[in-house]
Amino acid sequence: TFAIAYLRDFALNYNILGESFETFVPWSKLTRVIEATKRKIYSEHKRRALPGAPFVCSRVTQLYDDGVCVYFYFCMNICGVGEPSDIFAEIERSARQEILDNGGSLSHHHGLGKLRSAFVRQIYSQGHVDSIIAVKEALDPINVFGARNGMFSIITKDGNQTVGS
Repeated sequence: TFAIAYLRDFALNYNILGESFETFVPWSKLTRVIEATKRKIYSEHKRRALPGAPFVCSRVTQLYDDGVCVYFYFCMNICGVGEPSDIFAEIERSARQEILDNGGSLSHHHGLGKLRSAFVRQIYSQGHVDSIIAVKEALDPINVFGARNGMFSIITKDGNQTVGS
């Protein structure tokens, strides 16, 4: 896993943009999540008439009694593609939504972060969000930790929520 960031950077020299993302999936939904997510990436790539074919694969990295951690790898040719990072991010967001729609989680161990913060309202109740934000504000009133990451990215500097309750 450590080398993947270096491989990604190397591939950019050849107009290939790629990244990995992970999820936790219950055993009973494993095949469905993997197949649906791969289909979604291929269909989003085709819908945008992007060059070539995307490279999409997955692997199981950790096993538990109730499920597995699955890593997905997605690469695409960006030669001649306008705003390739934005398009890549849109396809990745579609893949994450597909994972959620088919019973996977938003993340296994990478947490929410900025890339997945848009899904907060979908996976947590308003009460849960309010509770976590209250604890965060009590323990970190000047926002030293989690600099507007994850569910905290929906809080403005004056403490107001930017996403409606």
